[in-house]
Amino acid sequence: MKNWVRGLVVVFGVAALASPAAAQTGNRTFEGSYAVIARGIEAGDFNYRFSQTGSTYTASATREMKGWVGAALQRSQDYRYNVSGTVAADGTLRTVSYEHQGGRRREDRPNGRLIRAAFTANDVVTTATPGRPNMGDPPATAEQRRNVIDQITAIAAMVTTDGDPCAQTLRIYMDGRSRFDFVMTPNGNVNINSRAYQGPGVRCRVQFRPIAGFSDPQEAATLTFLFARTESGMWAPVTIEMPTDGVGVVRLEARRLTFNGTRLR
Repeated sequence: MKNWVRGLVVVFGVAALASPAAAQTGNRTFEGSYAVIARGIEAGDFNYRFSQTGSTYTASATREMKGWVGAALQRSQDYRYNVSGTVAADGTLRTVSYEHQGGRRREDRPNGRLIRAAFTANDVVTTATPGRPNMGDPPATAEQRRNVIDQITAIAAMVTTDGDPCAQTLRIYMDGRSRFDFVMTPNGNVNINSRAYQGPGVRCRVQFRPIAGFSDPQEAATLTFLFARTESGMWAPVTIEMPTDGVGVVRLEARRLTFNGTRLR
């Protein structure tokens, strides 16, 4: 892949939306702390939180590059994210509002530019403060913006799916601009021994398919995700390979995973 896809992807619908999760309307939470591994070194931190209360959810995340990598990038890859949405009767997550702030361009300091995106089933409307949002070249069409979720919700969709997390297609509209698919297929069972989890897991083969809205040409890539089933019924994303917009494909390695207040390891 030539350039990053900004933001996570952790991340993390068959066909139109995220694959249906368990048809739950109760309360559940997931928190994950990850190391960002870039070019063989631990280059930063990614922290994620998801909370469902009945038929609504919120999710938030922060990404911060550290050490000489953070200094070299001049904090340009540090972001915070906040998302809210609804949970359908079948468990499907639907983004309602998304925002991120960061990048710390010279003209937007000290906190960086604020991007907001309002989602409906038929469209996504993006705004920026200050200025106008960069919608990429070419920008996503109205049809390409239909029935999509943001990248932070995509992580939650993988965590909460009632089926195999490796058997779904996620239609993602990242950062209110970049449109791509994650096409996920099973790639065998594995034994995991990490800082955050020890035990059986599943491996996903993930095709990153760029569609529109990127400022620079993107190339398709094959990524790898590792998940573990938890007693909560949710899936733990233990290892995720993600395209990024600064240092190529990075690996997210879980340091700590907590479900409904219970830490896995």
